[in-house]
Amino acid sequence: MSRRAHTTLSFLQAPIDEILGKESHVRILRVLTDYDHPLPPVELAHETRLDLSGVLRSLESLAEIGIVRAIGVGRGRVMQFDTTHYFAPVLQHLFDAERQRRRDLLDELQRAVQSVTPSPRAAWIEGRHAVGHDTVRDPLRVGVLVHVRDRHAIADVLVERLRDIEHRFGLTIDLILRTRADLATLSPEQIDELGKVLPLHGVPPIHLADADLPTSAGEEADGPDGHRPKTHEELDRASRLSAEGVARALRRDPRVIERAKRWLAHRLPQASDAERHELREWEHILTMPPHRISAFLLDPGERATRLRQTSPFESTVLPRDTCCL
Repeated sequence: MSRRAHTTLSFLQAPIDEILGKESHVRILRVLTDYDHPLPPVELAHETRLDLSGVLRSLESLAEIGIVRAIGVGRGRVMQFDTTHYFAPVLQHLFDAERQRRRDLLDELQRAVQSVTPSPRAAWIEGRHAVGHDTVRDPLRVGVLVHVRDRHAIADVLVERLRDIEHRFGLTIDLILRTRADLATLSPEQIDELGKVLPLHGVPPIHLADADLPTSAGEEADGPDGHRPKTHEELDRASRLSAEGVARALRRDPRVIERAKRWLAHRLPQASDAERHELREWEHILTMPPHRISAFLLDPGERATRLRQTSPFESTVLPRDTCCL
């Protein structure tokens, strides 16, 4: 039986085929609809993870359709989503809904973890979703750090609450419960993976993997596996690397400050007295202009070093750099 030849549909009847029919078109429009200002092709290539030549070809097609427009000429040319196009409101709504779904998912996961009693020490998203390399077939891996005596009680409650999230968002969630002893036995490769997670609750696990934390009554001690507690210098080096990523994101899109403010508003009511004091300091810092916030993030001084450990950007900047959970 012969295969039916591919026939191009009329552009008048099916313009969406031309606008969204290529992955590069979708990626470019996703980025442009998230910015209020035009972007140069080089930055679009970075944001979309596409090569520059492919971006230029797609921009030419999208400009011909009229859904994007060029501003300037030559090396100074920048591209902008054309809000006057007939389909602009629909496409804007589509990509806004995509971004809102991600925010809603993270909020639901945070609420699920924070509603459990006793409260887990930390929770995060790990694996392919955390670094933006997931496919439709990959389960969402949620790691949770618990006291050994609470493992089963927390698992019973969280599994039920995560089942509702699976149903609502149409995905599969793998719940991974770990204790301090589990963290102490991780391989160097696994510890490296913990440095790439998307935090949901508490301290990012990379700061706990080798931390010499006091042991609560009845909790297992760290195993005799030769792991050395991280020094203050190592912890600060890790937080400075994270801060450098935040500073780059701020230069591209100052709106990450608003996301950090929303995270602060969400976190403050749940914080301990000590953490609340530090978060109040961040409230003041976030009122500064973006260039001053960037400078503070990279400041080697004592105050910046201390506050980097409670940065409100930890859970808010990763999405753009790691793309599209």
